[in-house]
This record gives sequence, structure tokens and C-alpha cells, in this order.
Amino acid sequence: MAPKRRLDGDGVAESPGELSKPMDDDTAQSSAKFAKPVYLVAVREDDPAAYSVLEIDAAAVASGDSDDEPPRVRSVAALPIADEPGMSFVAAHSKHGSWIVGVGGGQRARTIIFDPRTLETFQGPRLAYPKHEPILISHGGEVYALTRRPRVVPPIDREPWFESITFNKGVPSRECGVWVHWNILPPPPFFPCLLDPYEFRNPPEISVCSYAVVGSYILVSPQPELAIGTYAFHVVNKTWEKIHGNNLPFVGQALPLEVGGSLFAACPLSNNSISASASVFHMSIKVPSSTPVAEESTSSLIIQEFKVAASDDKIPWPLFCPLGWGSFCFIRLRSSVRRHSHEANCLKRLRVILSTLWIENAEAIITHCQSQGAKANDLLVAVQVKEQIYRSKSKSLRGMAVVTGPLHISI
Repeated sequence: MAPKRRLDGDGVAESPGELSKPMDDDTAQSSAKFAKPVYLVAVREDDPAAYSVLEIDAAAVASGDSDDEPPRVRSVAALPIADEPGMSFVAAHSKHGSWIVGVGGGQRARTIIFDPRTLETFQGPRLAYPKHEPILISHGGEVYALTRRPRVVPPIDREPWFESITFNKGVPSRECGVWVHWNILPPPPFFPCLLDPYEFRNPPEISVCSYAVVGSYILVSPQPELAIGTYAFHVVNKTWEKIHGNNLPFVGQALPLEVGGSLFAACPLSNNSISASASVFHMSIKVPSSTPVAEESTSSLIIQEFKVAASDDKIPWPLFCPLGWGSFCFIRLRSSVRRHSHEANCLKRLRVILSTLWIENAEAIITHCQSQGAKANDLLVAVQVKEQIYRSKSKSLRGMAVVTGPLHISI
């Protein structure tokens, strides 16, 4: 009988003992038993409003078995969307299941929900205001949608800039008998909320560059040129506070390497530019005591960066995906061009290349960070690199570009 699985704080099923030890040479081969499928959502070049869901066998990636030919990328569904380019996608989890959720796009402000187990697609409630390529964060059975580039004039990305919807009651769709609305939340303080007439005529250009979830906090920072620090949203109290004097030192999303843990993989910033490499970050939040003296103090973010000396091949931003305790993969896309004697045109085929990295000393990093604080940066991060190449032979995948990072779904 297979072992029972428990649900973590975000509703993702994990096998017992998965988080009890890091990946080493003895356990790497057994990682396939808990690796979840990896999904990508791609948009066709010939139709920006047409999306496809692609599936990659994460178990084969995690096992690192190079004796057999790697499985090919598989197209599992075409999402029924019309005239909605610019959507974002995220994996949502709750005790009721796991889904791929698409939000935003054009003026319809749509929400679509795809169930990879049944291959069914549902229509969710519309956003309170349209958002183009919003930042989506899944946490605690909720999906949070944050405007990536807030605007103060029509037709898109105006207030409300921050919303959430719950999956804790099931799929939020009339088709499923559950109907909940998107809840409006307060935006980050650095958004253009209060502008005088002159500022309204010349509104500031703001974009969210970096974000992560640490414990009960959603951390966000603007573009590096706007060096105003890092702000945190408490998902329970529904309040924002400045939590660090500097912006987050990475671009895009920092993905956790273990459920509810403190190690993250992200693409680092180097002199305010994107670095074609990967780093491991240890992040923790120090909450002030509840004594009367400390009532006016705020929480603070402690963050350390560890460079990862991986393969010589450069790691592009931002397609990172966690595979279990102390391991993650990064995904590259390449288009190969083939000429046929009977065809005048060149045909592009999509190649999806995955490289898997195992952090050999994950527990040592956490212990060292907890005991040494900022001095923990001196510890070298050792990784083991495995690479598998996935080739797609499906004609329907030609000329596609991924519009969202890898999504882990528990099925």
C-alpha cells in the first residue's frame, strides 16, 4: 500500500519524510517517487490569445537516469480563450485539489481554471479591474493578483491593483456550484495611490520587479532604479509594512526549495542588471516582540545570498522550478530550424531543456544561517548538476514561447 500523504500549508500533498533530509547521491535516485508533474503554459506566436498546457515528467528529471531516452514534452490541453492576450498563470492548491489558474489579459479581466486531472476548464469570476500580465502568487489556498505595472489612467491596470480569490471552498466557478468574488486588498505603499494634480499629469513609472513568499508574508520590490526597499504584505492581517531598506537582490520570483522553508532559488541582480546565473537565497523574517517598548517597531527581513557554481551553460531568467528538498531545475527553450527539400519554408521546433541541481549541503546552509547570521555568506553552496533534454515532436508546439514559469501540480 502506498504511504499516506499529508497536506502542507499550501495544500500540496507531500510524501512522509520528504522534508526530513536533503538530496544526496543515495536519495537522488529515489526522488522520482515524490516528484510532481511540471507544467508550462505557452502562447502561440501566430495567435497571442491562444494558450496550450504542456506537461513534463518531473519524476524522470529528478531521477537523473540518463540510460533511457528522456520523455518528450506533451501537450495536454488547449485553453479555450479568445481575444485575451497578456494572461498570467499560477498553480493553485487547496484541500479540494490543484489547478492551473489563468488571470488577466484584456478588457474582459477573465479568470480561467484548468484541472489537469480531469482536463476540464472552468470560468471563474472576473477581476475587479483588468490587469495585463499580473503577478500571481499562490499561498494558503488563495491566489493573489498584483498589478505588475500600476497605472492611473485607463484603459487597463488601474485601481484596484491588488486582489485575491480563495480556492478553500473548491473551484470558484458557477459551473462547480461555488461562486466567490475577487477580494480587493490594499496595494503596496510605493504604488501611485495618492497623487497631486501635477503628479497625476505626469504619473511615476513603477513596475514590480521582485517578489517572494516567506512564511505569512508576500515580499515585493520595484524596479532596481527605484531603490526604495522591500515591502511585505501580511496575508492574515491584510497590512503592508516596509521590511528592508534595500530592494530584493533578485529579479522575478524567488521559488522555495522546500515547503514552508527558508531556502529559495532565484536569478540574482548584478549591478542592477539581470545576471545569467542562479543563486540560492536564505530568507527569514524577524518579528518584533509584543512588549510595550517594541510596539512601534516593525518586522525585518534577513537575507543572505549564495552563488551557485553550476554548469558552464548560462541559466536564463526566470524559469525555475522546485523539485523537492534541496533540488530545483531551470528550463531553457530553444527553437531548432529544419529545412526540407520539398518545402521552401523553414520549420521551427521547440526544444525544452531542463537542468536539475541538487544542493548537497542544504541543512548545513540553514544551520549556519541561523547561527551566524550575515556571516553565513562565506559558506560555499555545493550543487550536483544533471541535465536532460526534452524534444517535442508535436506540430502544435512549433513557434511557442512560454509565458509563465513551471507549475507544480499535485495529482
